Amino acid sequence: MIPIVVYGAGGHGKVVAEILVAGGYHLLAFIDDDPGRLGSAVLGLSVLPASEWLRAHAPAHIALGVGANHDRERVACRIKESGSKVLTLVHPGAIIARSAKIGEGSVIMPAAVLNPDCRIEDGVIVNTGAIVEHDVEVGHYAHLSPSSTIGGGAAIGAYAHIGIGASVLPSKRIGTNCIIGAGAVVTEDISDGQTAYGVPARVRVRV
Repeated sequence: MIPIVVYGAGGHGKVVAEILVAGGYHLLAFIDDDPGRLGSAVLGLSVLPASEWLRAHAPAHIALGVGANHDRERVACRIKESGSKVLTLVHPGAIIARSAKIGEGSVIMPAAVLNPDCRIEDGVIVNTGAIVEHDVEVGHYAHLSPSSTIGGGAAIGAYAHIGIGASVLPSKRIGTNCIIGAGAVVTEDISDGQTAYGVPARVRVRV
């Protein structure tokens, strides 16, 4: 039997673990890099040191339990370099169109909706209740927060973070590394590296 663990024992890792269980996987443990978490238990499972575990157990199947976008990419690269596989997870309660494409290491949470011909690149989080409409493109290691809505034909850049309850109107473009605040309504394109929030969303100076 190939071992299955979650890399990351924080809050996001807990949700990922529940998706594994809901999908019928047998989850062994969490692995983590934070010394403060090692030796503890999360959801009744041990938290083990990531480096040692990867060396001892590759090849394994590993789910990405890291919420921060760039950190999640670094962890995915580390897993692959160890010879293990990064799992792609879809909660059985998500609604996925037959023509939707989901990249390696992406996690689709409960009640999320992926509509026809949307494309989710590698390492994306489509969080609880998020809606991705038809023909949307979501770049690698982006995060669509709970209850966010991406209108048809819109594009979300790599590493972008769309806040809780935010909406991106159809055909709008959100650039790489953008942050869209909770509850924002994006009515215009947002260029790379910008932070925008409000209704309608306005670009603010990133502090």
